[in-house]
Amino acid sequence: MILVEGLPVGGIFAFFWNLMISASFQFVGFMLTYLLHTSHASKQGSRAGLGVSLVQMGFYIRSRGTLEDDQSSSSTSGTVDDSTDAAIIAYFLMMLGWFLVLRSIADYLRAKQLEKIISSESSTARSALAVTDTSAATSSTNSTTRMNQNTPENMV
Repeated sequence: MILVEGLPVGGIFAFFWNLMISASFQFVGFMLTYLLHTSHASKQGSRAGLGVSLVQMGFYIRSRGTLEDDQSSSSTSGTVDDSTDAAIIAYFLMMLGWFLVLRSIADYLRAKQLEKIISSESSTARSALAVTDTSAATSSTNSTTRMNQNTPENMV
């Protein structure tokens, strides 16, 4: 198992599983999955799920057109200001949500790429070590042969 930044990378299934749990249970699901993550996949999946929840919340606020729960208590002049404020907040939440989704996917792919680089470097280092061991054994055999040829018994 290769650790990247102190965590195993994890599989794509863990990413989408945590995304689904985090998005389904919204903020509670995000807290649960983020605090219990054991790999980069589960960590980034829970962050992506939070992003999906924020996008959903932004669409909900935009569809209602106001931040208030009860429409009957508001005045007509306050309704225009409320709908403008609601639209600004809705679009901000949607942009923040999409940023979190895209950023978590990018971070997971970066961790996966680092895992491939580390595994290729370790296999290259092992093969280089094997070549070094083979050449060291060959040179020690050659030096032993030369030493045996220079003994006084062979000089006679």
